[in-house]
Amino acid sequence: MTLPAPVRDLCDRFLLLAERELPVGLLTGLYLHGGLVFGEWAPRESDVDFVATLAHRPEPAEVEALRGVHAQMVASSSIRFDGPHLLAADLACDPRTLPPVPQMIPTRKLEILASPSWMITWHELAQAGITITGPELSTLQIWTDKQALHDYTVDNLDTYWRSNAEGLARATPADLPTDQRERDYLLTHCILASVRLHHLLVTGEMTAKSRAGRWALTHYDERWHRVLTEGLRLRDASGTSGYVDQADLLADVRDFLAYVVATGTGRPVAPAA
Repeated sequence: MTLPAPVRDLCDRFLLLAERELPVGLLTGLYLHGGLVFGEWAPRESDVDFVATLAHRPEPAEVEALRGVHAQMVASSSIRFDGPHLLAADLACDPRTLPPVPQMIPTRKLEILASPSWMITWHELAQAGITITGPELSTLQIWTDKQALHDYTVDNLDTYWRSNAEGLARATPADLPTDQRERDYLLTHCILASVRLHHLLVTGEMTAKSRAGRWALTHYDERWHRVLTEGLRLRDASGTSGYVDQADLLADVRDFLAYVVATGTGRPVAPAA
C-alpha cells in the first residue's frame, strides 16, 4: 500500500537517525501495524505503531542511543511513533513470555517494559503488517493464537474499558478536557476503540477504528446510531454535529460504552454511586 506522506516521512527520519546514531547493524528491521495497515489514517488523531527489530538485546549504552533517536523524533514531529525494539525471533514467541524491552510509549518516552498489548501487535503484523525495511514479514515466523487473542480482548474490555465506563458514569461535561481537540479525541476513543474490540469478538477479524464504527452502524440497534455517527464525524473532523448539548453527547457516550462492555463481557457496568 502507499503510505500517507506524514507516515513515510516519519519512517524515513527514523531510519536516517538510526543510521547516524546507532551502532552499525543494530537495527535490522522496521515494521508497521495498527489502524494504518487496515487502510485508515486520520491526520488529527492517528499515531504510527511500529515494531523495530534489533540484531541483539541492546546494552545500556545502546538503549541510551535509542532513547536519543526517539528524543529527536519527538522534537521534530507531533505524530506519536510508538513501539518496541526487540529481536525478530521474539515474533515467533507468545508475547506474554518475553522479557522487557525498550519501548516508546504514548507519553512519548522510551521505557523498558513488557506490554500486554503485544498480543494485538503480533496478530496485526501477521494479518496485515507493513515492512518498511528488513526481511519481509511474510518470511518471518509470527506467533498467533486466535483463542488467546479473543481472551485478551474480553479481558481488555473487562478491565481497562470497564474502568473507563465506570469513570464516565460519574463524569459531567465540566470533567472533560477544556481543549477541543483533546475532548474530541477522548470521546472518539471511547466510542470507536471500544467498538473495534467488540468487532473482533463478533467477527473474529481485526480492523481499524472507523471501519469498526461503520460496521457497528449495521450491527447495533438504531438507538446507538447517533453516537456512532458522532464518533466517526469527530475522527474525520468533518460535517455537523448531531448534538447541540455536550451533556447529551456525554450521556450517550457513557451509555454506549457501558453497553459495549456489558455486551462484550457478559457483565453489566456498575451504575454510578
